[in-house]
Amino acid sequence: MRTNRPLLAALFAATLLAPAASFADEKALSRAAILTQKGDYTAAVKELDAVKSGPERAAALVAKAELELLQGRYADAVKTAKSAAALGKDAKIKAAPTLAEALASQGKVSDAIDAVKDVADEDTAHRARLVLGELLIRSGKRGAASVPLRRLVEAYNDDTINERDAEGLSLVGRAAHLLRSAHDANQAYGEAEKAGARTRVETLLWRAELFLDKYNPGEAGESVKDALKVAPKDPRVHVAMARVKLENAMDFEAAESEIKQALEVNPNLPSAYVIRAGLALRTMDIAAADAAVKRGLEVDPTHLELLSMKAASRFLADDLAGYEATKKQVLSLNPEFSTFFQIVAEYAEWEHRYEDIVRMMDEATRVDAQDMKAFATLGLNKIRLGDDDGGLEALRKSWKKDRFNVRAYNTLNLFEKTIPAEYVTTNGTRFRIRYHKEEKPVLERYVPRMLDEAWTSMVKRYGFTPKMPVSIELYADSEHFSIRTSGLPNVGIQGVCFGQSLAALSPGAGPFNWGNVLWHELGHVFAIQYSKSHVPRWFTEGLSEYETIIQRPEWRREEDPALFAALKGGRVPPLEGFNRAFTHVDSVEDVTMAYFAASQLVVFMADTYGFDKVAAMLPRWGRGERTPDVVKNTLGVPHDEVDRQFREWLKKRLSRYEKQYVPDLHAPPLDEARKALRTDPKNPKKLVRLALSLLRDGQKPEALAVLDEALSLDPKQPDANYMRLRLAMGEKKLDDAARILDKMVANGHDGYVLRMKAADLAEMRKDKARMKASFEAAFKLDPSQSEPLQGLYDLAKEQKDVAGQLDALRRLSLLDQHDRRVWVRLLSLLVERGLWEEAVKVGESAMYVDVSSTKVHRLYAKALARTGRHISAIFELNSAILTKPEPAEMSAIYEDLAKGYDKLGKADFAKQARDLAKLVAPKD
Repeated sequence: MRTNRPLLAALFAATLLAPAASFADEKALSRAAILTQKGDYTAAVKELDAVKSGPERAAALVAKAELELLQGRYADAVKTAKSAAALGKDAKIKAAPTLAEALASQGKVSDAIDAVKDVADEDTAHRARLVLGELLIRSGKRGAASVPLRRLVEAYNDDTINERDAEGLSLVGRAAHLLRSAHDANQAYGEAEKAGARTRVETLLWRAELFLDKYNPGEAGESVKDALKVAPKDPRVHVAMARVKLENAMDFEAAESEIKQALEVNPNLPSAYVIRAGLALRTMDIAAADAAVKRGLEVDPTHLELLSMKAASRFLADDLAGYEATKKQVLSLNPEFSTFFQIVAEYAEWEHRYEDIVRMMDEATRVDAQDMKAFATLGLNKIRLGDDDGGLEALRKSWKKDRFNVRAYNTLNLFEKTIPAEYVTTNGTRFRIRYHKEEKPVLERYVPRMLDEAWTSMVKRYGFTPKMPVSIELYADSEHFSIRTSGLPNVGIQGVCFGQSLAALSPGAGPFNWGNVLWHELGHVFAIQYSKSHVPRWFTEGLSEYETIIQRPEWRREEDPALFAALKGGRVPPLEGFNRAFTHVDSVEDVTMAYFAASQLVVFMADTYGFDKVAAMLPRWGRGERTPDVVKNTLGVPHDEVDRQFREWLKKRLSRYEKQYVPDLHAPPLDEARKALRTDPKNPKKLVRLALSLLRDGQKPEALAVLDEALSLDPKQPDANYMRLRLAMGEKKLDDAARILDKMVANGHDGYVLRMKAADLAEMRKDKARMKASFEAAFKLDPSQSEPLQGLYDLAKEQKDVAGQLDALRRLSLLDQHDRRVWVRLLSLLVERGLWEEAVKVGESAMYVDVSSTKVHRLYAKALARTGRHISAIFELNSAILTKPEPAEMSAIYEDLAKGYDKLGKADFAKQARDLAKLVAPKD
């Protein structure tokens, strides 16, 4: 026994030491997991490398391979995963999915499939089966992919994967999504979250992808936000956030910021280059898009989305041979990859290529007859081209097999239920017009007449006649309009043109100038068709804005201050890249400024070179010329020289702002603001930018601290003081606000905005005299803005100063084309004072703002009658009747009609009108 004691002691020591070592290794794995979530990947790898042997060695190697995969070190990940796989059967099962993903990330798809096939039949190889299914789908073998994917679903059904298995349930959800069963996928993800997957980045990103696939960017965004909280440095999360930023709000600057952060961690992430290329294509920066695609394909030359982006770039560059060659390459890698056409179509839609989209979607449905999203896109675009029957057929096919496509569901509801019940269509030679049944009696008296006027004018000036008839669809409900244009319930615009058809809100949908909107959209018909759908976005928007400017002076936008701030801040892009003005925006106000900037560029070119040359640019784009060549060949001047001339012209036109303070409160993405400050931490302007970004992000205390720092460095910094002024007024700290305001003026930073703040301050203090003086000073500083005039009108009305009211309204009507109240009040005052000729002109304009108003028609009719235009007066009175006034007013209108017929010597009609007046009169 004595001889055995040393051996027993060694065994006893081993039993004590092994658990201690295992415990230390487990702690290292736990620390590595925490460090990974925090984004300290270097420290995490050190912890994993400390696990040199023992039962946790395989887990440490797999975790290290996953970190290498996350950082784009794919060759290292392959090597590490193979080392893990060599440690035994269980280790091989766990390592195989990571090994396969690392191989696939380098384009070695066949080797990746072999890696997971090798273990896919093992009972515990759930993840390997999921990865195998994904790789087979990527290879165009969806049928074969269903076998391993369905095994995951079976494991769920037989309770092998149970309700406590967060990872397993997540894998089931992903498998169901890949099997095109959205309902089952969503259910599995829900169960996974209940089991603890709310902190699993992978699950959150998978669920976000499902939401995005089904047009639910709101919930997708919530999932990605949760993932960002868990893993703030994970590059996959930042790519997902970039997608969400684009889907939710087309926030290009924020998306670019997210991609930068992703590539800082993983410079070899193909999905990041897909987004980067897409951002470039939105602005038609073909070279930048090609560069992003090239960089991504250096990592994975078989990446299907990147190759699809390459095809989209070739398509938009009119390199059809390049497009076809890339399409052939994609379909050779995956003959079932109908998503190729969806990707190209997304960018073709941005450039108005609707006929091309229909052809692409036809091909997509032949490549994959089970791609219901392709059928839905086909249907929506056929409807956009006026083929309602063909579009509905495709949408019905999509909806039959995909009950989660909300765009298909909404559009079918609109066309099968709402439109037949509530709308009616009239057919003409030039136009086919859809009206709401309730609005048609009034609108058909004005809309066709205005459209004919616009058509005749544009045909003459462009020397081009579009294909007829053009479909004009007017929707009395904003949701109906939104669904018609996008399939989703809230697009936030008033009109849209698809080349052969256009849709717009009607007067029943809200207070706006319907004439302005329709004239603008009809301008797009000419630009899109004349250029064969190749007109740049900035040019067609600027041209349509120009059309409304030259038609009626009150239809001009008043965005001079915003344009001045953008010009001074370097945010007005060069002519060749002017599309960026529409994409790199922070707010609706920025979008409005983009339209205005584009309009001013067209105004400049028309004034300088003549409208004939401006119109002649369109067919050149249609022949495939690029913008620099179009400009030079048409205007005879290089595009960079035209850009220089435009800026000089703009500076002179906006010179009144040079001597006053114009706030530039542009808030960049928060991460960008922080990075900018790190390069120059004592720059007050950059501190203000950071404060603005913090405020936009909801971090008010931090923003105020940064603002204080800016003011400590430069107490006169105008934007910082202006922000403080706004905050003080918002908190009703009137003395503080007055002190800041006086200080800014003393510092030489007076201007329109400060005079308006002075007026607000005076109003809070009930100082009418100072209010009036401040409004007058503000208007003098900037006569293009309507707010001071509105204030002056309100004061004049309060003081019963009719002359003051009339003066304010006259000027206001030229600046505010959408406010019904302005036009009704102005017309009323003109009629009261017997200013008949002026009332006639105002009445004509008022029709485009408040065509459904009984009062407006009656006032306009009275002015027409007093100026001897009795036929037109009778027309307006008949319109007033169609607005369905109350019986007493209806009776009075018939009496006015009778007087009008008397003036024309039509006694029979006068008698009929008087009889009707008695008939409709209210009974006592």
